[in-house]
Amino acid sequence: MRSWQATRRAHCVIDHLSHPASPSSLKPPTSLQATPLRSFSSTPHSYHCNSSARLPNAPRKPKTLYTTPQRTPVHTTPPIQPPPATLITTRSMSSDDAYMSFLDKANADLNSGRSQPEAQSSSAAARTETVDVNVKVPTPLTSVDVYYISDTDEPFEPVALKWEGAAKGNWPDAAHFSKLISTDTDLSSSIETFSASSFDPKNQYSSVLRAVRAAAVQSSGGDESAVEVKVYRVETGTSRVEYYVTALDAEGSLLVGLRAKAIES
Repeated sequence: MRSWQATRRAHCVIDHLSHPASPSSLKPPTSLQATPLRSFSSTPHSYHCNSSARLPNAPRKPKTLYTTPQRTPVHTTPPIQPPPATLITTRSMSSDDAYMSFLDKANADLNSGRSQPEAQSSSAAARTETVDVNVKVPTPLTSVDVYYISDTDEPFEPVALKWEGAAKGNWPDAAHFSKLISTDTDLSSSIETFSASSFDPKNQYSSVLRAVRAAAVQSSGGDESAVEVKVYRVETGTSRVEYYVTALDAEGSLLVGLRAKAIES
């Protein structure tokens, strides 16, 4: 076996042989580049080493260490979380009977709520009447176009009520007058009377007074100037007032006149 310098490198190749190599087939290398050959009779392998193989005493080349490069962290915006879902609590009915009871109570509350405003409105203003059935309204009362001045200007309306005391010249008191204008509500405590001059001190409603006097003597043909006029003031509700400007029709047994509604705050 020949030896080479330490600076030379050897390269060995292991060949798998089917039969061990014979000594006659081996030739010595002709130069340094020749591949020396070793033969081993004990194993079926042959070793071929060239000059590029590094000898044991040859200095080793320093190894270069490779490290994984560090990556720069990327700052990402965290995902927007959806708002929390609103918790909706539902109640289930225990049975059909409980459900029907629930509906009945809801309907009862609704009906009571609807009827309450009607009850309040009916109690706020009493209902009154001005003309009895089968009574003809005198013509002078139908041609009056005058409004009573108040918070709400209301027109005067004809009044023709049956009153048996008219034939005797008797005026109805508060209790009787309440029955004439309202059959279901007693308004006697809310009624007071005025004279014509007290009702119209500034002579604003002279045409009204003149029409009432003319209606009282239409059937008898009497003197209008001799007719007495009386005014009934009736409180029918909070701030609600009605004025009845009336006269006695002795011939027809009627209480005739004109009425105006007013709001007095």
